[in-house]
Amino acid sequence: MGSRLTLLMALGLFVVACGGGDQMDASTTLDATGGTTAIPTPGLPFTYTGPDGVETVVGEASRIVTVSGDMTEIVFALGLGPNLVGVDLSSVYPEEAAALPKVGVEFVLVAEAVLAQTPTVVIGDQDARPLEAIEQIRQAGIPVVIFPRFMGLGAPAEKIRAVAEVLGVAEVGESLATQVQGEIDAAIALAAGVTERPRAALVYVASADTALMLGPNSVMDGLFEAVGAEDVSPGAGADGYAPLSAEALAAGDPEVIVTGQRGLERYLSGIEGFLQLPGVAQTTAGRGQRILVYEDLFLLGLGPRTGQLLARLFADLHPEAAEGS
Repeated sequence: MGSRLTLLMALGLFVVACGGGDQMDASTTLDATGGTTAIPTPGLPFTYTGPDGVETVVGEASRIVTVSGDMTEIVFALGLGPNLVGVDLSSVYPEEAAALPKVGVEFVLVAEAVLAQTPTVVIGDQDARPLEAIEQIRQAGIPVVIFPRFMGLGAPAEKIRAVAEVLGVAEVGESLATQVQGEIDAAIALAAGVTERPRAALVYVASADTALMLGPNSVMDGLFEAVGAEDVSPGAGADGYAPLSAEALAAGDPEVIVTGQRGLERYLSGIEGFLQLPGVAQTTAGRGQRILVYEDLFLLGLGPRTGQLLARLFADLHPEAAEGS
């Protein structure tokens, strides 16, 4: 839990440092629906009981606030972008999300900023914090839906169906979930035919002094195997979001290292700085500078673009096989 919050903190603080924080002032908020352009959601009202044990009745979804980037991306993918009136700082995709008022970052929500958007529903997952802010929003009469943490390659479709049902567009959600799962399955099937399985690791730079190796029980659980690569993190002793150590990296000796774009650019000034992380330069990947860099939400969000991520990883890990497919 703590390590995932470190990851979320990195996403949020990076956006603040790049200028996203100036949208926190409620006086600058805009009505994203213009009062007239909200998309109808015929499946409401809907009653949802979350992992927090709270039963929430969602009566309408004309003014949605999302408090995590993956939820924002799903709402847009469901065609409900016009209904969004506020998002958290990790909501960096699609581009339209950048123009929406910000309500904090998932682990440091600002109740006043949420309430200033006069939402009809707020959605997030179990990492939404502080609990006092969530309770304050609920006491103001606003439905707050808290989803569980969806993990693994089934997570994108599960999340899409869950969000769509709560927002009253279950049929749209089923269609989108089927499409996304089909893309995931197609990428997995493509990778099933490869015989060479490069050793791979995901190293995430969370802050100027925190680098993590993501292993099982993280958002990367099963992703490397799905694209025909060997995840070195279990053999290196990394579980979940483990602090990076030179010893662990040397034990796995990855041939390819995957990382997120924000930390690389914000804290390390590019590949040369990345090679200075503990043990990186001593790996096969470091010596060959085979470092694959992806936009953070694309890489870690387990959202609607997960199938595209798998296809991209497959192509980057197996360029010859990808060309012949």
